[in-house]
Amino acid sequence: MPQVSVITPVYNAARWLPETLESVRVQTMLSWEHILVDDGSTDESVSIIQHAGTADPRIRLLRTRGKMGPAAARNLALANAQGRYLAFLDADDLWLPEKLVCCLDWLQAHDSSFVFHDYRHMSSDGIRLGAVISGADQLNLRTLHTRRGHGCLCMVFDRKRVEDLCFPIGARAKHEDFLAWLRIIKQGHVGHRVPHDLGRYRVSESSRNANKLHAAYNTWLIYRSASKLPLPRAILWWIQYAWNAFRMYRYARPQ
Repeated sequence: MPQVSVITPVYNAARWLPETLESVRVQTMLSWEHILVDDGSTDESVSIIQHAGTADPRIRLLRTRGKMGPAAARNLALANAQGRYLAFLDADDLWLPEKLVCCLDWLQAHDSSFVFHDYRHMSSDGIRLGAVISGADQLNLRTLHTRRGHGCLCMVFDRKRVEDLCFPIGARAKHEDFLAWLRIIKQGHVGHRVPHDLGRYRVSESSRNANKLHAAYNTWLIYRSASKLPLPRAILWWIQYAWNAFRMYRYARPQ
């Protein structure tokens, strides 16, 4: 059985997949499976994954019924994952080779339910890098709502502690990663930061977070509807979130 299940939702990612697959293949930790869930791609994504799986049986291909979105794709992978630890890597992002070793060492040494690490934004062509993005040292209810830097790219979970990780699906399930972490934190789990730069988040015009005003509005809706924060706290935490997001994207953009 693999120690880690790496989960990647895929939709028309043929341009990026070879590099993303390679960033998992060269991990210094060898006990992993890479589950890639194709979500109705119309490019060469499926054939690239199939070819990679022929060369390395640790690579597994699953397929959704049509285009269902990244949350449904991740949930399908979660239902089929065999590893004790869960890690997420989107199809256009990258890990550094020591990512899995560092995160598992930190999980075990600090007896944590989940951890997250630092990372950098990179340009669409992968050449230019921004400054290191660091989250809070602990991810709890307050820091989840006021700090940025806790996306799927940098998360690793221990399934023996977090047994029912899933991503919400539906028209209102914007920022599904935030909502998934919110549910876990409300169960009493606290995440801990691994203070190492271990990932690369690709910034492009097609990035889901490219429209910052739309993202900020959806965040406010989450604070009031999903988090059910009292209005004064929602306002205070949203202002802190907006300021931290502005600073992060201003200084962390690829130069």
